[in-house]
Amino acid sequence: MTEPTWTPDPQAAAETRMAHFHAAASRRAGRALGDSVAVQQWALEELDAFWSLVWDEFGVVGERGPVAHVPTTLPQAVFFPDARINLAENLLAPWADSDAPAVVWVGEGDDGLELREVVSGRELRRRVGSFARRLRARGVSAGDRVGLVLPVGPDALVCTLGALAVGAVVSSVSPEFGAPAILDRLGQLAPTVLVAAPSYRWNGKRFHRAENVAEVAVGLPSLTWVALAAEDLDDVIVDAIPEGCGVETLAGALDEDVQPEFARLPFDHPAYVLFSSGTTGKPKCLIHRGGGVLLKHLVEVGLHADVRPGDRMLFYTTTSWMMWNWEISTLALGATLVLHDGAPTYPGAAALFDSARLTGATHLGMGARLLDHMRAEGVGLREHVGADAPLRQVLVTGSPLSVPTAHWLAEQLGPAVMINPISGGTDLVGVFVGGDPTRPFHAGEMAGPTLGTAVDVYADEGVRAVDGEPGELVCLQPFPTVPVGIWGDPSGERLRSAYFDVWPGIWVHGDRSVRSEHGGIAILGRSDATLNVAGVRIGTAEIYAALAEHPAVADCLAFGQEWDGDTRIVLLVVPTAGTALDEDVQASIRTSIRRACSPRHVPAVIVAVSDLPRTQTGKISEIAVREAVHGREVKGLSALANPSSLDEIVAAVPR
Repeated sequence: MTEPTWTPDPQAAAETRMAHFHAAASRRAGRALGDSVAVQQWALEELDAFWSLVWDEFGVVGERGPVAHVPTTLPQAVFFPDARINLAENLLAPWADSDAPAVVWVGEGDDGLELREVVSGRELRRRVGSFARRLRARGVSAGDRVGLVLPVGPDALVCTLGALAVGAVVSSVSPEFGAPAILDRLGQLAPTVLVAAPSYRWNGKRFHRAENVAEVAVGLPSLTWVALAAEDLDDVIVDAIPEGCGVETLAGALDEDVQPEFARLPFDHPAYVLFSSGTTGKPKCLIHRGGGVLLKHLVEVGLHADVRPGDRMLFYTTTSWMMWNWEISTLALGATLVLHDGAPTYPGAAALFDSARLTGATHLGMGARLLDHMRAEGVGLREHVGADAPLRQVLVTGSPLSVPTAHWLAEQLGPAVMINPISGGTDLVGVFVGGDPTRPFHAGEMAGPTLGTAVDVYADEGVRAVDGEPGELVCLQPFPTVPVGIWGDPSGERLRSAYFDVWPGIWVHGDRSVRSEHGGIAILGRSDATLNVAGVRIGTAEIYAALAEHPAVADCLAFGQEWDGDTRIVLLVVPTAGTALDEDVQASIRTSIRRACSPRHVPAVIVAVSDLPRTQTGKISEIAVREAVHGREVKGLSALANPSSLDEIVAAVPR
């Protein structure tokens, strides 16, 4: 059995929220539950008692009702059926009449990082109250959709909480996305309100996006009001907005001195719609219930991340990533939310650790690939964190944390800083597997499932895999953030086919995984064709749409190639007749993808081929290409109409 990479100090472990929860669970169960393994066993046997305890221990604001869980079979999930609750009310409850910092905002300046603003709890509530009042004045009510195209910052937070306060459903897309990609997402929801930023900073530069915002506004005929996060109205946007749709600066909607009024709604009332990657068409719009988001995040942020009142959480994200929705739940725990806007490596590789020092962060979260990059550059983290820094936990997600980087991180930060890799997804707007502040961390794996989620590893035959045997990551029982559904899928067929087609009643997450001898779980990679590059899930269909009218591209296929500990996008292109795939043409292809989608969609390698593998029904087979390039067995080869095309591709792709 391997030695742990990090082991909690016994006294520090005893002071964690997790340890206190162990004691509370023991009292509720009427027997000793001495560790997280015992608590997890009890939780899965007594879901009603466990989730009732979570509500009580964290002091959830609302009307609970007598029942916490009604037994069902997935995809059904019934929790707190009689509850009335508001997510924003709970996130803001600790900040009533508080002059303590609720938000600290860091961003790119002309000469590096700068502290842009500190927002007190009192001021945050005032801004949220003002925005919520303006929404109501504009006729927005429970169930209406509010779309945000904003960078990370107080504006995005205030608009999210204000919309949630009135019971609206919030969806956000980061501003670097092109108008077609934004419309593929928000256009499905028919939002009545759009809040957008005409510009944003990234990697030391300011990008002006007025024309992009104007195209989005024109493409959303359902809009009745547009608010611009800018000092002045931009004529390009104002002139494009259809007559009858109001437009003003966001600042004008935040100037009232008023406390927020919260609409308490059923537990299952939608709070967020998050978007899948768009692998097989337009991104799926996953509907997440407000009550479920709150309860699940209290377990993940409060227990597994051990966030306490007075802590400061900085988790690097964009507003398109589910970690945005996850990190703002920090507020419900009385902890300060640190928002970092800009590129994660500006002005240097260790910028996020500089940001943590600047803001006094106790918790820092980022993608594993960023840490790999720092290690490769020989960064000395203590030089950036500081000798007496309050940092006590580094959370890592987006892709598996490699063993060498885990050891390097432990050596750099020392035993006082917990290393906490987590893994989950947009699908559940949360975490399936993560760390535990009362248990050791072994490099290459995570401590185990989050409390209350029946996560396991199944072999291909549909039985529980033995330790060390790769299989599919599954969840066997309902949990509070099972999506209510997919927007535009009233029958539930798309939801069932996405997660429950393999084994009925069992959530198949799409991650190849393995359970270790320690009871931990390691993620080996994605099971499907979704691209996962530097922690960002990318749909191939969006890339194809961006190139649909490109004069040099007759056909194309994108796949993820394992490369240098991560995944890179490789784009196979069948050029149009008489076209050579020279440097100028490749640059044009990359520009088209960047404009229509985002910089993250741009392929690292573009390769010319004469043909692409297709099924007998004419569909291109990305998985066949991926497996062949990696030298693995291509399953279902007989289903391909032209299997010989794989030989040319394998020979052409650099390795």
